[in-house]
Amino acid sequence: MQDTDTESRLIAKGMNNAYRYVVNRMVRDFEYKKEELKLRTKFEELEKVFRRLAENNLEQSKKDLHETIQETYYKDDIPEEAMEDLKGIAPDFQKGMFEGMSFAYEQAANYISIMLDTSDKLNEKHINYVLQHIHKNSLIKEDVEESAVTYQEGLTNGIKAGFNLADLEIKGRFQIQI
Repeated sequence: MQDTDTESRLIAKGMNNAYRYVVNRMVRDFEYKKEELKLRTKFEELEKVFRRLAENNLEQSKKDLHETIQETYYKDDIPEEAMEDLKGIAPDFQKGMFEGMSFAYEQAANYISIMLDTSDKLNEKHINYVLQHIHKNSLIKEDVEESAVTYQEGLTNGIKAGFNLADLEIKGRFQIQI
């Protein structure tokens, strides 16, 4: 720039400023997209987790919980009182409870899937979108019934528990204050 005439110097200075602007803009865009990709990856992983939990709970609904625990390595760590309580749980209630949890996890995964399919750029409002859909479910607001024994009561309690656990998982994953 120092060896050229005034006009060439102005052109070189303008090109230098334009180049710096473009580089700075690219850096900002890259950082923004990097955060967006990170958020998308977290959502995709969470969707897989909820689908796996739904599948596991549906499988568990076909088995007696007491028998399942008897087959585990950690059965000795469970107090006798708790084991006796498990024996007392009605099979229909257990089936309903696990199917309800499976339903809730599947719904949470569906909310995430819809959000991922319909949104190009993800941000914090999308986390709130999923949480709002979970909270819109009227069953989540009711208290869990301790004395429930029927399939319907188990299903209702399982749905409540599943949505509440999904809510906690999302808040924990995205570090949202409870």
